[in-house]
Amino acid sequence: MQSPPASSGNTTAQFLSFMNTIYWGSVVSTVLFGVSICQGYFYFSNYNDRPAVKVCVTFLLFLDISSTIVWTIGLHQNLIRSWRITTSLASEIPFMASESVITLILIFLTQMFFARRVYLLDAHRLRLPIIIAIFTLVALSGGAIRVTFMSTSSFQAIVERKFKIVNTLEIGSAAVSDMVATLAMCFKFVETAMDTRRMTSLLRRMMIYTVNRGIVVTLVQILTLALYFSAPLGLNWVPFHMCVGKLYVNTFLAMLNARKRLRSNAGFTNPSECIEKSSPLVAMQGVLDSTDEGTAA
Repeated sequence: MQSPPASSGNTTAQFLSFMNTIYWGSVVSTVLFGVSICQGYFYFSNYNDRPAVKVCVTFLLFLDISSTIVWTIGLHQNLIRSWRITTSLASEIPFMASESVITLILIFLTQMFFARRVYLLDAHRLRLPIIIAIFTLVALSGGAIRVTFMSTSSFQAIVERKFKIVNTLEIGSAAVSDMVATLAMCFKFVETAMDTRRMTSLLRRMMIYTVNRGIVVTLVQILTLALYFSAPLGLNWVPFHMCVGKLYVNTFLAMLNARKRLRSNAGFTNPSECIEKSSPLVAMQGVLDSTDEGTAA
């Protein structure tokens, strides 16, 4: 296979650098996609949640699949069909914009899900879920503006001030939303009175899952923003951007799939036994078991 012409050296070098980052981002995101599929299979094989939760999981998996397809089509278009025809990054903008929209929706849904979990932990304290929802909406709005700028500007415009502002608004707000949700759930777990040792063990394990989820998604968001600010055209932030949506799906499904293991380690054979042992744990069932609302109805 011949190399693309070197008539426009800077453009070609930037294009090849972008393809290099896209390649490694695709490798990692494909692995994460495989993990999502396995977790999705495990979820539908082991849990009979209420329809709303199943629809949410199905839609998140659909979005995950869609983002993978978009990047695959983009790579095929530029590396196979358009090889030697164009070396402009403008050809990648439609695919990046499409993937960004998918990721925005995916992150919005998962963060709103956890905002509701925080609300279920203590329905009398509306301040924290409202704060989470506000930052989630700000992140969605910032992302929508970024996609609009991306679709109407050249790729080199990512170094402009307006892009830096909306990126900070989007990624920073998403990170704050995740941190607030994580801290809110952990504080509630600490406040919850435990009557037996096995419930203390259950509480500790729930906190570990919650903190791990919060650390992973928040760290990736912060790394993406830091790498973008350090070198927007260096493109080292692109692989993290490609993986962030899949990490949200992975951590979301991991927490749902952990419920059976948590109950087993605590010595409970079913959710109703867990509820009968201690009334404070009823609130935590909003996080631990998504089926409680369906059974209560």
